[in-house]
Amino acid sequence: MEKVLIILIYLALGATTGIHKLLGDFPPSWFREKFADSLIGWIPGGIEISFAIIVILELAIAGLFSLALIKREYAKGTTKTYSLLGFYASLILFLILFFGSFLVQNYDNGFFDFVYFGMTVYLMRYYLYEAR
Repeated sequence: MEKVLIILIYLALGATTGIHKLLGDFPPSWFREKFADSLIGWIPGGIEISFAIIVILELAIAGLFSLALIKREYAKGTTKTYSLLGFYASLILFLILFFGSFLVQNYDNGFFDFVYFGMTVYLMRYYLYEAR
């Protein structure tokens, strides 16, 4: 049961954040302002590309964990292809967010991104452990 809950939390996380970003300004003004004077802002189209990558990863996380749920990958002895890809997408997303936070010297937010990364590694190992 706890493996289903792990899938559901990542599915909800990815879907909620990705859909909210798609329904709002693309990219929102706060994102433009935050990265305007950074390396990302100096690259032509860098802010838009960065934001698009984040949205794509969030929606991919939701999609991959949805497929994992449909395929019942939480069950013991099953191949966990989609859930593993979902965890990898989450790790890549948290690395990107971590890098962005440190790029603009937002170390408090960077710490939280680091914690999210660490928790994802822990939950991924727990999820993949078959003795449950």
